[in-house]
Amino acid sequence: MSQTRALYRLQKLDLELESRRARVREITAALEDDRARQQARADVSALEERLRPQETRAADLSLEIKTVAEQTKQLNARLYGGGVNNPKELEDIQHKIAERERRHAALEDALLETMIAVEELQEALSAARAHLQQVEQRWETDQETLKAELDRLKNEIRHLKADRQQLEKTISAEYLALYQNLRARKNGYAVAMLEGESCSICGVGQTTATVQQVRQGLELITCESCGRILIAL
Repeated sequence: MSQTRALYRLQKLDLELESRRARVREITAALEDDRARQQARADVSALEERLRPQETRAADLSLEIKTVAEQTKQLNARLYGGGVNNPKELEDIQHKIAERERRHAALEDALLETMIAVEELQEALSAARAHLQQVEQRWETDQETLKAELDRLKNEIRHLKADRQQLEKTISAEYLALYQNLRARKNGYAVAMLEGESCSICGVGQTTATVQQVRQGLELITCESCGRILIAL
């Protein structure tokens, strides 16, 4: 294999390595990104926190309604039981009954309002829990898929690095230095194909003499415009 062809092959290996390393970085970031799951959990917790006091309030209101109803029942029993004959005391009982009835009506209104709020929060919580379950399942599936891909990529990188090390041994130090310098300055592309009589990357046509030298492949020839190493396959 000529030095130029070896450099072209080296560039292909380097580009494949870069592509896989970039994907490894993406996967690593994705594996560590738990924001969607944490947000779904936070949404459930927030709704649970809002629901608890409403449920407590509903229970308290129900208990107070029962208490007021029992008090009203007892007062009615006194009013109509015949045990109280004093007009003033009877009038006082009637006032207390009226107060209990107003209180009972107010409590029922408050309970209705609270129960509506409880129902709405329960529905929202049920939806949030279902969403969390979906997010959890998707996260677990994604984790398995990404980890499998990560293992495969790491294995491919090991093989590519081994191939690169073997290939480097066939290239002179001078050409390797030029290649590395060009890759650093040319966005990773130190070697360009000769397409017809033009550089495949910058598109500039080469002189006839340059084209002939590149096709002969006896020495390293660079593009007259961009300075990349030219190769004709």
